[in-house]
Amino acid sequence: MWSLALVVLALVIVWMTNYAYKWKNPICNGKLPPGSMGLPLLGETIQFFTSQTTFDIHPFIKERMTRYGPLFKTNLVGWPVVVSTDPEFSHFIFQQEGNSVELWYLDSFMKLIGQQSLTSNTGAIHKYLRNMIMDHFGPEKQKEKLLSYMENIYGA
Repeated sequence: MWSLALVVLALVIVWMTNYAYKWKNPICNGKLPPGSMGLPLLGETIQFFTSQTTFDIHPFIKERMTRYGPLFKTNLVGWPVVVSTDPEFSHFIFQQEGNSVELWYLDSFMKLIGQQSLTSNTGAIHKYLRNMIMDHFGPEKQKEKLLSYMENIYGA
């Protein structure tokens, strides 16, 4: 009886070790930046959501910037993410949207804003909807409306 329990315990320990190793070293087709994935399932969520007492860069981000540099990997709310604080790299990533990277939001955020909202659409649909909204509510249209309104009020 004890030998069966020891075998099961050994298998559980081997499985947990394998799971922890895969968690810390995720499989990737490319090279991942340095960083920590934190605890399994939780990641570094608790450290990220601790209160912030300054109006400067969040202490979580600042600490990882000094430790790993402007580009690092972490795990927040159960999802592995790569964080970039480098403006040039961020600009490059935004230019590659739809080609090399895909827009993605947390499931809870998508429930809040809805599946058909402007921010959840991508590519040509997003561009079409944004231009349609900007035609009615953009700065040029607002300038036209406000100038004519001000001229009517003040009789210029």
